[in-house]
Amino acid sequence: MPYILSNIVDTSVPGLWGEGEAYVRESIYDINSDDPQLPPVNYDSHLLKPHSIAHIDAPAHIIPGAPTCEHFYKSNRNKCFYGPVCVLRLAGSAWTQVEGMDGIRLWRVSVQELAESIERVTGGQSIPTKVFITADEVPCNRHGFHDPNYVLVLEEEAAKLLVANPNFNAYGTSWKSSDFQPGSRERPIHKILLSQAVLFECLKLDHVPEGRYFLNGFPLPLAGASESPVVPVLFEAHELKQNLQD
Repeated sequence: MPYILSNIVDTSVPGLWGEGEAYVRESIYDINSDDPQLPPVNYDSHLLKPHSIAHIDAPAHIIPGAPTCEHFYKSNRNKCFYGPVCVLRLAGSAWTQVEGMDGIRLWRVSVQELAESIERVTGGQSIPTKVFITADEVPCNRHGFHDPNYVLVLEEEAAKLLVANPNFNAYGTSWKSSDFQPGSRERPIHKILLSQAVLFECLKLDHVPEGRYFLNGFPLPLAGASESPVVPVLFEAHELKQNLQD
């Protein structure tokens, strides 16, 4: 079976950035209505706060004047949404308590940790075109999302290692962001990665074994948006082969 990298989004999911609920649903038409002027259907409006569910960041999220989501549907750059991807599961427990932030634990993935993980999965030192990361021992909250109190981000040198491959085009993380800069307006990891890739954040990766997969992860083509909801799906090689033959 393919691996689906989005949690179920219901109206109890809280916003992760102080924006209220992640999902609000309101009825437009109700099939049980007695009003003969209304159509006999259920039809709702859906208000989503993308940064609190599985989503992509386009470069415009952090770089003024950079491409927004629909750009990738108007050019040949949509390869960032599909193709081979390397899923890394960091072993061990390198979390450290953040000083002055009770309950917040941080793991900044070093360039050595990243390189060793890539070599373990691929058998070589070449940087894949797409990399998704999580950690073996990261807890999930009651909604199935990576516990936001366990911060998993790259060090700057690790991010630079990825973009050293000119074909690198997608980075994904199970945590809610690609940066952790409390008290600062700087977003160095976003800037490095978004210079040539899109970001997938809030991914459900706790059930995915480390390995190589085929990604299909197209977001909604929202014009002018710097982020968009997405439901990425990973396929193993034998699944693709079997389905193409059926």
